[in-house]
Amino acid sequence: MDFIKAVNAVLDAGALMKDATYRTNAVKKGDKDYVTACDIAIQKSIAQALRHHYPDIPLIAEEKDNRGILSDSVFILDPLDGTTNFLHGYTPSCISLAYVHKEQPVFGIVHDPVADATYIAEKGKGAQLNGKPIRVSNVMNIENALITCETSPYERGDADMHFDVLKKVFLACMDIRISGSAALDICYVAEGAADAFLTRNLSPWDVAAGICILTEAKGVCTDWKGNPPSMRYKSDILASNGLLQEVLYEYTGKL
Repeated sequence: MDFIKAVNAVLDAGALMKDATYRTNAVKKGDKDYVTACDIAIQKSIAQALRHHYPDIPLIAEEKDNRGILSDSVFILDPLDGTTNFLHGYTPSCISLAYVHKEQPVFGIVHDPVADATYIAEKGKGAQLNGKPIRVSNVMNIENALITCETSPYERGDADMHFDVLKKVFLACMDIRISGSAALDICYVAEGAADAFLTRNLSPWDVAAGICILTEAKGVCTDWKGNPPSMRYKSDILASNGLLQEVLYEYTGKL
């Protein structure tokens, strides 16, 4: 299957993120959860392109009703991962698109147009950043690891447990970073800029593309118990260079 049309759809839609006027007119979806005109415009642009070039493949996307989609093969789209960052003019944020077949991410693109960074991977073909091959780090000890994480402002009921885990990890590792974009966090692990990423309650559109990119960069992504992340429901995500996975399970509760 040729994904060049999907890549072009994402790159074309990326221009919308550079238009500051799209930061206005945000609509509240839920507690601390917003959708902007940019989310809608990007999703519409990419959805139209995918319908034209891949008419038989349904789209699961953050800003649409996904009920009734039962196909084994789907595109999964987050039109703007890092919406809160985008609203405040604070980078990073990105577009994340994956093709998933039988719960396995086969293709992924994560595009950050502001940073001019495009991560792409296809199963069996490796991962690239702006056309150059990338690979995870070789950090083996948690005390030498830079670990990324996220918070969920609209799921604050989990805050005590989530921050308790992060506190323990923070005390053990070199340092922690919070970017505001889970898709990019996973890509940072894929390129070796970070060594691991963990957070709770992420939707498939947050992680599907990043998982493909990370896996092709020789990294590992599971839920907090060591199971494959769901491509239908939310999962607690632990992504790493692979060398740190078992160590981090001690903090996430697998053992």
